[in-house]
Amino acid sequence: MRSAPIALCLLTLPGCQKDDNTPAPQPTVVIIDTIIVIDTVGVPPNFVADADGNLYPTTVIGSQRWMAENLRTNHYANGDPIPYVPSTQWSLQTNGAWTNYDTDASYDELYGKLYNGYTVVDPRNVCPQGWHVPTDTDWKGLESALGLPQSELDLYGVRGSGANVGGQLKAIALWDDPNTGANDSAGFSGYPGGERLPSGAFFDLSTKGVWWSGSEYNTGLVWLREMLNSSAGVSREYHLKAQGCSIRCVED
Repeated sequence: MRSAPIALCLLTLPGCQKDDNTPAPQPTVVIIDTIIVIDTVGVPPNFVADADGNLYPTTVIGSQRWMAENLRTNHYANGDPIPYVPSTQWSLQTNGAWTNYDTDASYDELYGKLYNGYTVVDPRNVCPQGWHVPTDTDWKGLESALGLPQSELDLYGVRGSGANVGGQLKAIALWDDPNTGANDSAGFSGYPGGERLPSGAFFDLSTKGVWWSGSEYNTGLVWLREMLNSSAGVSREYHLKAQGCSIRCVED
């Protein structure tokens, strides 16, 4: 996880010395915020920590272990920062960027961040070490484990309604009615975090959840998954990299 700033006492300065006959003054400190420490000590079982130290519960679906919350890190796994772009400059980005829905930080804890598609294809990896943005194939593995027919795996658009694949993945809370099929039986707890369009506009909070894959359709488009409050299925689509969507990570 990303360490907190480290306070070092400068032992050669008067503020760090104590005379037995006088009260000890406040020590002089230097704040260093350039050290990244990856440390799994203190991370509870079945949780994972990102580069900022945020903890996420996890769930096993089939043979895969997934995060059970949306990603909210500000950094790539190597500690490099991901730029925060709240303004209409969003549409001009050609590198990774994040925002909160409506640029409202109060949404961060519940819904996580919205990241553009450049973030998920960046080789620095937005997910914790030992985890990655799920590929299109990883998503298909999850869907198959929940009963999606083989004949529907490669289709574009909504699939798996008959098997209630989306309902098994959607959280029961936070979605607008009717939240069709939702029972969260897979423990994925999919939230309706909405999306940010390439124009910079925000849409669909509480009615749609949109999650990136790490697989490019072509140089400008990336595969993703969508779930709706009005559908029991999961939609397989691709969007422009300038889109803002949620991220779930899967273990390597």
